[in-house]
Amino acid sequence: MEIFHNIREWLKKKWLSRDLDQALKARDRSGLNTKCRTLGVLVDEAVVQEFEGLYDWYAALNMAPKDIKVFTYLEVKKKLPTLRQNQLTNTDFDWQGHIDNPGAIEFIDTSFDVLLALYRPGNDLLDLVVAKSKSKFKVGSQGLNQELFDLSLAVAPERLALMQSEFVKYMGILNKKL
Repeated sequence: MEIFHNIREWLKKKWLSRDLDQALKARDRSGLNTKCRTLGVLVDEAVVQEFEGLYDWYAALNMAPKDIKVFTYLEVKKKLPTLRQNQLTNTDFDWQGHIDNPGAIEFIDTSFDVLLALYRPGNDLLDLVVAKSKSKFKVGSQGLNQELFDLSLAVAPERLALMQSEFVKYMGILNKKL
């Protein structure tokens, strides 16, 4: 049984790698210079547990609170029932790397002006979500695959206060703030 599990995981990695390469090649970069009117945030709950404060960034970015969408990833689904709809788990990916989560597909297909990714390097599933995202400008936290992002901030994802100040600073420098 262990051999089948290992083969399945190997195949899954191969499919994810292939899908990631295809998504990078197909990326539309025409909206890179748009102002930040909408912000999508992709968060790994294992790294950033207190992510509710992300919704408060709207004031610093001169946005409306409704224009910030946070989507989270949790490696293993908790046994307790949850009302959270904007959550993705590793069970939402099949062995070919296809996503079977309507909320995640909607998040990926939303053309956010800016996508901020807060997770640690080595998470192939979140790399794929970022690569497939229709967001116009992508910002990553420290150490993430630079091919995926237009801007990489040298801030650990769990340091939210510093991340906010750096993010807002660079949005101003890049003339993306409203």
